[in-house]
Amino acid sequence: LDPTKLKARQFSKSTAPVSKKADNSLWTETPAERQQRLADEVSGKKRRAVDTKVDEEPSDEKKRRRMDEEVIRKGVDDYTQKLRGPALVAQHEASGKAAEKDKEDLGIWDHSRDMLLGGHLMDDS
Repeated sequence: LDPTKLKARQFSKSTAPVSKKADNSLWTETPAERQQRLADEVSGKKRRAVDTKVDEEPSDEKKRRRMDEEVIRKGVDDYTQKLRGPALVAQHEASGKAAEKDKEDLGIWDHSRDMLLGGHLMDDS
């Protein structure tokens, strides 16, 4: 084995990607900093720290993206419905209704159906 080509044999130390834009000041602030922050929020100098978002998009951008995603989703659904046809559940429900209609038409006694029970009583079903 070539020792220069060995890879790490441990799990990754961090499980989530590190977000450099995250604000951790609320976790580390001192009581004096907290009092100053609250005073600034009340006076309107700063926005509330809880309400600030890191990746905030303009509302027009969000609306446009949502509309684009909806159009794409509708197109995919239409294409899938046209290509595949009805769902398997719908097919089984339709075949079950047809079988129930056939059972009703047979009447009380059907030799081929009732003699296939193999000696079991009819109440044991």
